[in-house]
Amino acid sequence: MKNKIKNAKGFLFDIDGVFTQSGKSLPGATYTINTLISRGIPFRFLTNTTTKSRRTLHKELLKLEINCKEDDIFSAGYSGVNVIRDLGSPSCSLFISEDLKRDYSRFQIDNDSPELVVIGDFKEWTFNSLNMAFNYVMRGAKIIALHIGKYYGTDTGLRLDAGAFVKALEYSTGEVALVVGKPSKTFFKNAIDDLDIEPQKIIMVGDDLANDIGGAQSVNILGLMVKTGKYNDRVLESSNIIPDGFIDTIGNIGKILNG
Repeated sequence: MKNKIKNAKGFLFDIDGVFTQSGKSLPGATYTINTLISRGIPFRFLTNTTTKSRRTLHKELLKLEINCKEDDIFSAGYSGVNVIRDLGSPSCSLFISEDLKRDYSRFQIDNDSPELVVIGDFKEWTFNSLNMAFNYVMRGAKIIALHIGKYYGTDTGLRLDAGAFVKALEYSTGEVALVVGKPSKTFFKNAIDDLDIEPQKIIMVGDDLANDIGGAQSVNILGLMVKTGKYNDRVLESSNIIPDGFIDTIGNIGKILNG
């Protein structure tokens, strides 16, 4: 795998659990980004994090000395904006964070009879709010899932992710959500097109077996698993998704390139 990393023409990276965790940078994050920049190797961040707008994500990465441009960030939240616009900007009910709502201010918000139910990282779930979303769908609203992550890692342990609530609505209503973020092939292909590099010459680095590794492999990109974030041996052993390689931390990328 070292030779493949050395010969890669571009990289795709997850953010949470790979470069950052609980608002702090992980070992080697700055070193690897600076190595890529100094060598002129392009990269893009593919993140299912929808707690923050793309602008906020960019500012936070810069504060952690993870140097990038805002356009380098392909977030599921921002991708959702593009998908809804392509659908003709139907009315929405938003189950997302307050910060991310800034990216959705261009759309009509309807909390009576919306045409779309948009679900992302939403920490205010209660029975009543979930039941409200359920009734919107039963009355004809479609479900837009910004991502279907199962869980994510924090400094204090694992937390349930948005996918659990999406799947609850799918199960109860019989409707299938349109998934915007990873592991959507469209999401990955948008980043590939932006890099303008053949998929076989790109490496995806992530901590999520299904969303990062499986998603990358579905579009012929090598999937490199990092053993930080929510990496879990038990999940790996029970899955039919096999990473193309492993690294201990994101800092290994910089070390291999400079080795």
